[in-house]
Amino acid sequence: MGMVSHICIKGEIMKNIVLIFLLFVTFVQNANAHPGGHGPVNEQQAIEEASYVVEQFTLDDVGLGFDKLAKSWAQLPEGAKRVHKKTDDYYIISLQNEAEGRTLYILMSLTGSVFDANFSGDFPKLMQ
Repeated sequence: MGMVSHICIKGEIMKNIVLIFLLFVTFVQNANAHPGGHGPVNEQQAIEEASYVVEQFTLDDVGLGFDKLAKSWAQLPEGAKRVHKKTDDYYIISLQNEAEGRTLYILMSLTGSVFDANFSGDFPKLMQ
């Protein structure tokens, strides 16, 4: 039983490390894309950022509960990408992959920092 909990803890640590890395990569990219500030991104920029993140998910398993995504995710048509939800605090971008029959949801701040991704579109840790 102790070994199982050790593995679970180790998995959580890896998930957090990967998430921190993704946030760092997003920050660096946003710093280059939006020189001089941390201002809000518009809806089109949020969709572009989500598209970039999904392309990264086709290269590596980032430990968010799904394996490395199929290459088809990196080639989604523009019509398959949209703002699913926007609040005063965050965007949820949906990316629909017809070939896979699935929709991936990306949670990000209004400044374009990516926080999470899943196939349900539910982010229970959000204060709603």
